[in-house]
Amino acid sequence: MELVVAVVDNVVASVSSAVDRVQRDLARRSHLRPCAEVDALFGELVRLVAAVPPGSVLPECRRHGPVLRRLCAEGEQQLELVWARRIATASDPDGCLAGFPYLDNYRRLARLELDTLARVASRRPRRVLFVGAGPLPLSALLMADALGVPVDAMDRDPAALDAGRQVLAALRAGRVRSVAGDAMTADVAGYDLVMVAALVGSTPGAKEAVLQRLARAMTPGSVLLVRSARAARTLLYPPVEPAHLKGFAVHAVVHPVDDVINSVVVATALGAS
Repeated sequence: MELVVAVVDNVVASVSSAVDRVQRDLARRSHLRPCAEVDALFGELVRLVAAVPPGSVLPECRRHGPVLRRLCAEGEQQLELVWARRIATASDPDGCLAGFPYLDNYRRLARLELDTLARVASRRPRRVLFVGAGPLPLSALLMADALGVPVDAMDRDPAALDAGRQVLAALRAGRVRSVAGDAMTADVAGYDLVMVAALVGSTPGAKEAVLQRLARAMTPGSVLLVRSARAARTLLYPPVEPAHLKGFAVHAVVHPVDDVINSVVVATALGAS
């Protein structure tokens, strides 16, 4: 046991040092648009975080977590905007989408979410809302294809909405619709599955506010699927804490141990108290 602890401690110390360096390099960048250097830094960061033994916490989670999550959010937005433009203007949009570097990660996360829903949901959803779809609404597309139901891809950012609409038109994704809206004000009562992207609510307070608003607004018995993160992976995405889920009955919390970074939480709305 002492040997195992020593090995884990050495891995954590090594990763901590490397994460500290990557954070400094990203913060020095004049932009986080996709390029060889930026792609390499984010790729290294994902590999580092995925290499930490499950449940182990890096000292950087508290020290650098908010800064790194902001940098990762900006980098993800820039990456999706660039690829959304490529797909929307490509002569072969589907072929272009196949070259997206994180497509396999999206597919594996979608499979994890679908498997979790199948285990705990009492019935197949008929109408789905994906909150925080971004410029490249891949998750909404994958869910619509897998479930065979309409999915509304909601975002509050006009640039993301415009890019998303162009992508959906190019891919002829008839089941997915881009809709303008904010989780804090949108009418969500008509959906029997509400999915919340990992970057919706970038701080613990904002995350709690979003989920508590959904708890009040969702139809009792409707399903919430929210993406989270744990331990070292919270360097990339904010976690969902148990206190954030008041007003929901939690049925499953799944933490991947491979390079799929997001955890999955599935719950049902209890109704306004």
